[in-house]
Amino acid sequence: MKPWIIVFRKELKDLFRDRRTMVNILVLGALLGPVLAMGLMLLAVKMISDEAEKTIELPVQGAEYAPVLLDYLASSRISVVDALADPQAAVRAQEVDPALVIDPAFPQQLRDGKPAQLTLLSDHSRSKTRIVRRRIEAAIENYSANLGNLRLSLRGVDPSITQVMVLHDRDLSRKGSDAQLLAFLPYLLIIGIMQAAMVVAADLTAGERERQSLEPLMANPVAPEQFMVGKLATNVLISLAVLALSLLGFAAGTRMIDLGDTGITFSLLSIPVLLLFLSPLAFFFAAFARTVKEAQTYLGLLVLAALTPSMIQMVLQSKVQNLELLLPIWSHNYLINEVLRGEPLSLAQWTLPSAGALLAGGLLAALAGRLYRKPDFIF
Repeated sequence: MKPWIIVFRKELKDLFRDRRTMVNILVLGALLGPVLAMGLMLLAVKMISDEAEKTIELPVQGAEYAPVLLDYLASSRISVVDALADPQAAVRAQEVDPALVIDPAFPQQLRDGKPAQLTLLSDHSRSKTRIVRRRIEAAIENYSANLGNLRLSLRGVDPSITQVMVLHDRDLSRKGSDAQLLAFLPYLLIIGIMQAAMVVAADLTAGERERQSLEPLMANPVAPEQFMVGKLATNVLISLAVLALSLLGFAAGTRMIDLGDTGITFSLLSIPVLLLFLSPLAFFFAAFARTVKEAQTYLGLLVLAALTPSMIQMVLQSKVQNLELLLPIWSHNYLINEVLRGEPLSLAQWTLPSAGALLAGGLLAALAGRLYRKPDFIF
């Protein structure tokens, strides 16, 4: 049996003897992301559905100027309540969501055929208020359109004459592409791989060094690179196990939790595709450190390295192509969403991100092999 395989089996036995570490890696590291993501998604869906179905209580200032409008709003599950002394202050203090102010000239403007003035006060920075505001705006726009059509009909004019163009919105996205709403999924998957790799790497190198068990291990007549390869293989295997558990957790979560009408799906076919696609990152993140403190420092830097591309991709949603595909993490963030949207990947999109991750991982492995030959790394 090759020496690195013996080291590989030895490291796996040592890891599984430490149950606390394995629980931390395989349970918390792999399943915490899916549980957190599904919990947040369930909370968001519940909030959206509740706000879309409940009767809105709308404070109206100047309600006496537009009684017909308020009757129409009531038919759209918008209940008018007493006016506030200072509606702007009430909205800013979050005492109410939106408030409607009707101009005193509203009746005269309607009689004169002029645009009647209404003001809807709301805080646009609050997502809950955004849903309520859209319902109120839609109801007022429908009332305005119906009133305008009635005016034209009374004058013998076909209301359709105001509709100069008809725009048909045709959705060309593939079935299940609403999974792009899980824009944070690439970040959670990559962070899961990275944390698992760093925890295992810290235990296999820094932990063993501090336990003073690395020196007798290296005293065996085996090339240092063999020890490094055996530890690296252990690290990659555990990282792949965490990745597979995370993908299974996301798939199970989308089927156990009712996500309503969002259309969010996580196809079981995505699991082997993403597993194959993200596997090189396990090799890329398999780092080594001399001390636990040094490993914690590397972990902070790697979290920042994984967080930045994810946040940029979530905001810009720019297409990654050509030589950009060679950049690990950056290209993976973009292509994970492409897989979830059901888009087919070209040969370059399959190979270049993996090649970039493997190349960077190979350079880091070569550096680790040199460290294992230095006496000050062991002692």
